[in-house]
Amino acid sequence: MCEPTMIMAGLSAASTVIEFLEASRQADEVQARYDQNRIAAAQARDLKIQSLNQRAIQESEAAGEAKQKQAIEALEMRERAVVAAGEAGVTGGSVDMLLADYTAQKLRGVTTINRNLENIERQIELEKMGASAEAESRINSMPQGTQPSFLAAAISAGASGYASYKQYEVKPAGKYNSPFGSNTTRARTIAETPEAL
Repeated sequence: MCEPTMIMAGLSAASTVIEFLEASRQADEVQARYDQNRIAAAQARDLKIQSLNQRAIQESEAAGEAKQKQAIEALEMRERAVVAAGEAGVTGGSVDMLLADYTAQKLRGVTTINRNLENIERQIELEKMGASAEAESRINSMPQGTQPSFLAAAISAGASGYASYKQYEVKPAGKYNSPFGSNTTRARTIAETPEAL
């Protein structure tokens, strides 16, 4: 038959093991939520970046079309001026200045389109960085699961079991002065108790 002190010590140690297993299970759940959040944040970031990349492509295509339109218009205006000057019989510096002005207008238009496109591309890059920072912030907003220390649980279980053993250990009584006259009677220990009890 096991002594009650050993049973209490074993129960105390078992309780610590159960607490360790429960803490480990909870840490796994917290880690699973963290992992799901991290995946969702990364997917949201990736979709936003894909959208921004698509916008950059569209803006680049629109700028190319605008430059081409600008070049065609400048060429048409220049050629009209050449034809008009030829029909009127005008030549010289004023015609050359007019033709140079049409070329300058075209170049200023192309420069403006290029500058606007560069600004849009910079803005898109900043938005991409913002999407990455937002995803990182979202990921860091949730704690990761931290597994409990097995060594700490083992030491705690041993200490708890030892403390329970010491708490419930029955110590033999010394001399007992009975109010009924016998001075030599002492309490029995659990080991000395007959099994019939």
